[in-house]
Amino acid sequence: MAKKLIFLLMVSCTLSAQAVERVLLEDLQSNWSAYTNQMVRITTPLVVCGSFYDSLVLAPERLFCPDERALGLSDGDSTMYYDLSAQNEASSIVVHCRNNYYEVRSGDIVTNLEARVTKERHLLTGKTVKTRHMPKDRLAKPKKGELRVVGANIENYFADLGGYAHKRTTPAQQAVKTKKVVQAMQAMHADIFALCEMQVGDKAPQMLVEALNKGGKKYAYVSMPLPDMDRIGGCYIYNTERVRVYERPLSAYQDTASHYYGRMFAVGFEEIATGERFIISLNHLKSKRPGRTQYDTNLRRMQNTDSLLAMLPQAKELFGDEDVLLLGDYNCYTQEQPIQTIVRAGYADMLPLGAVNDYSYSFKGEAGYLDRCFASPSMAAQIVRVRPWHINADWYYSHGAYKMKDKSLHRYADHDPIIVDLILK
Repeated sequence: MAKKLIFLLMVSCTLSAQAVERVLLEDLQSNWSAYTNQMVRITTPLVVCGSFYDSLVLAPERLFCPDERALGLSDGDSTMYYDLSAQNEASSIVVHCRNNYYEVRSGDIVTNLEARVTKERHLLTGKTVKTRHMPKDRLAKPKKGELRVVGANIENYFADLGGYAHKRTTPAQQAVKTKKVVQAMQAMHADIFALCEMQVGDKAPQMLVEALNKGGKKYAYVSMPLPDMDRIGGCYIYNTERVRVYERPLSAYQDTASHYYGRMFAVGFEEIATGERFIISLNHLKSKRPGRTQYDTNLRRMQNTDSLLAMLPQAKELFGDEDVLLLGDYNCYTQEQPIQTIVRAGYADMLPLGAVNDYSYSFKGEAGYLDRCFASPSMAAQIVRVRPWHINADWYYSHGAYKMKDKSLHRYADHDPIIVDLILK
């Protein structure tokens, strides 16, 4: 660390002695070699698309993952997909700097960036790049008569430490995680939470519900009837004063030993005030490996999707209702095959309709929707609004490495929650 600091200080002194040439970003990128080893001031306003240990990814506007907007596997490789990939690479730059990555967030604005141009097509500065924060995303309370449902990945929430996700997590860090999650859940004012990445069993939901109920509201949970296990599943947490559960939960998998048994299941809910019922299916599909394309693990995600679509008619029959809401982390962007398969099965993809050009997740500087909201035709007619709430994806996040002085509700996970407001009828 000391050597790195000395190097950056030497770079800073060297750079400050050079003349600075004003340049537009497009001019720099079209004739990079002409500016190599020169100090430049980029007059084009730039947006932070990602922050890392010693660098920022900047572009004239936020970058979206090509899989979010280009045709996926269902229609083969498209020219648009490759065009978007090339466009993202051509329009973005990487600047190596001294910023604290924990204090920078995606969407921040950078103006008049000064740095030295390197032959590796990067920029180098020994200083901290000044960024202007965009206003934090405000979330209004649901209106009178509306029922609010939230789908959220809360990133490896475990009660037992030392296992799958928390082998390097301390009790103090776990306490910070719980406090942040509870603070965020309280701010959402939701009646039902469909939560991914909870430890399978009762311990983790109980721990979270106990923390929530310290505020006075009556929350309860429902999860698959499985013993406590060192793996991730899902659960529903609901306000018993607003809704009740009816019938048993129904898994998309018959084999209780299946890794996905507790990750994909449906529950029927009834609004107490009106007696109206509907079904929520919480689903967490197989993840891709870091840095891989839509091809990676696609077969497994399609198997998840087939199991889900086979289960939904059973859920409608069991719960006696056609109103179905699908939530969760699908680990697929909008144009990928599993998403398009669900849409073709008759479930509307509500987020691209209700929150256009938005996102719930960011990876390596590219944003998109991994967290979804689908609805059957009768359910779609009862959705008043649907949107992501940007309290996580824009911030740097590292599981189990919370700053102990961070008292905010932000960055409790790496995914943004999906907020769905309903008027049941």
